[in-house]
Amino acid sequence: MIVNVGEVDADYSQIELGPGFGGHAYGLDNLGLANGELGENVVLTTARQHGRVAVEAQVLERQPPLDPAWDAVVEMSLRTGEGAQVCGWAGTGVVAIPVPPGIDVRVRYVVLDGQIGSEQFNRPHESDESPAERYLLQMWPAPPTAARTLAATSPWSQYWAFGPPAVAIIAELADVPDPDRAVVVIDRALAAHPDVTARLRAGDDRFQAGVVRYLQELFRVTYFADVYEGLRNDHERIRLLIAERARRLSQ
Repeated sequence: MIVNVGEVDADYSQIELGPGFGGHAYGLDNLGLANGELGENVVLTTARQHGRVAVEAQVLERQPPLDPAWDAVVEMSLRTGEGAQVCGWAGTGVVAIPVPPGIDVRVRYVVLDGQIGSEQFNRPHESDESPAERYLLQMWPAPPTAARTLAATSPWSQYWAFGPPAVAIIAELADVPDPDRAVVVIDRALAAHPDVTARLRAGDDRFQAGVVRYLQELFRVTYFADVYEGLRNDHERIRLLIAERARRLSQ
């Protein structure tokens, strides 16, 4: 195993994976935690909105084991080019990935202690402390296969990972009249993620984050209508509504 460790600057909750000159990602859509739709580089989602973060890049001979304790993991396939690297927002900070060009590799992106880092960033006076979370990329030779999310079990990671299915469900529910559609969307989100529903019924409101992502997609597609104007920015009302629907689903 070859390891390279460094720091890059995250911003807009993003760092970037560059496959190198002449390289490319294989058919990577938006997974929430990784997005290949926005340009040559793959956008990797970070647990904090901005700040300098530690990145470790590992180049291995074969697929490494998956740690069941990891709560934010995605995998994708790349063709490597010259100068593969992880870089910060707008190229601020670089961690070179010591992999030869012209080979097909599988890449695993892992955020370690992401929930701790997310909560640290959002507490007053702590966003400037050294980040509690770390970012790991593992790369090994492998033929191209579909990108996938392997784990998104923490609230911060679910907020991002639930984005793509939220788009699909909102489109599916396009004919449901507003404003009743908001309740239908919440119910569908809870039904789609029973683990989240169980956490909410147990009193852990942090897990509302993924359900909120579904509502945000609804608010996005209805932005130019005023039907949700009162609800859109009423965070307490949204919190109570999600909690009520979670209780109803359990009855």
